[in-house]
Amino acid sequence: MDNTFIEKKHNLLISKAIDYMNKINDPEHDINHMYDVVEYTYELLDNVKIDIDKEVCIISAYWHDVGRIKTNDGHEILSANMLKNEMELLGYDNNFINKCFLAIENHKWNMIPKNNEGLIIKDADKLAWLGNKRWKNCLDKNYNLESIIELLPRLRNEILYFEESKKIYDRDIVQLLKIIYNYKK
Repeated sequence: MDNTFIEKKHNLLISKAIDYMNKINDPEHDINHMYDVVEYTYELLDNVKIDIDKEVCIISAYWHDVGRIKTNDGHEILSANMLKNEMELLGYDNNFINKCFLAIENHKWNMIPKNNEGLIIKDADKLAWLGNKRWKNCLDKNYNLESIIELLPRLRNEILYFEESKKIYDRDIVQLLKIIYNYKK
């Protein structure tokens, strides 16, 4: 199924997630981060060769951090519940709702997702730590980057699940270093 078709099919859900994310004022987890996660999700969906539900992944990429509108601690379960509630209101199938819930509920660094879609979302979310928009936004706002910098060396070998994710990391870490180097000039 084509990504554009999926986005059109689930436009109401995706639009709602975008509305939530536009209200978050955290340079590490704002709308730019969401779009980076969506882009990395698409790239992983094109390259990872496992049984996967693309629709679940795309919806979950948009919704994975909406719970941050209310809290940072436990945002992942709140995000999953917010999506579940919205999907129930829109009449989605319970099995599909559960797959989306599982894809979001365990995407933090120290968590292990319970389905393949969750592995995609977790890797896409962690790859987004390399996202150009996130770093430019953080640098422009003089955000304390120590926590991000501390995680970068561990990201590739300890946290990313798929070999394809590690290849993306190797490619994008160079872009990130260029952004940081050029910003300080």
